[in-house]
Amino acid sequence: MSVEVRTGISLTAAYGVALAAAAPNGATVRPGSSLHDLAAGQVSDPDEAVVVQAITAAHALGGPVAATLDAASSLLRERAAIRAEAQAYSAQARLSARVLTGVPLAFAGWSTVASRSFRAALLSPLGLASATVGGAANLLGWWWMRHLVTKAAR
Repeated sequence: MSVEVRTGISLTAAYGVALAAAAPNGATVRPGSSLHDLAAGQVSDPDEAVVVQAITAAHALGGPVAATLDAASSLLRERAAIRAEAQAYSAQARLSARVLTGVPLAFAGWSTVASRSFRAALLSPLGLASATVGGAANLLGWWWMRHLVTKAAR
């Protein structure tokens, strides 16, 4: 939109051009019939809120419209870079969680199939209780790692 505004088109017309260009690809800003409808809509996504705020502020206040839109674009690119960086940093933790969850299950499954004495111990009351506690601890550990990684990625 800032490119369109720099060419001399009004903000309203630039908004229409942007909606027409983005609509086939699934626009993140919900199309309205005008800029006034855009401001009245409910926004749940923080990035979408930045777009809506920048457009409505530029429309209501005027001033350097292209610079306002460029600043919003810069903020969105910075947020995307931070999310990508957090995703990259959390990759090792996600892999560790998968390994720490999967290895005990694979070992227990293999041992159950391959060893008669393991099967007998597992099917005893103490073995079943241990397997239940171990499975619950494994599930709790998986959930906790997922919680930590998700929280760090936000």
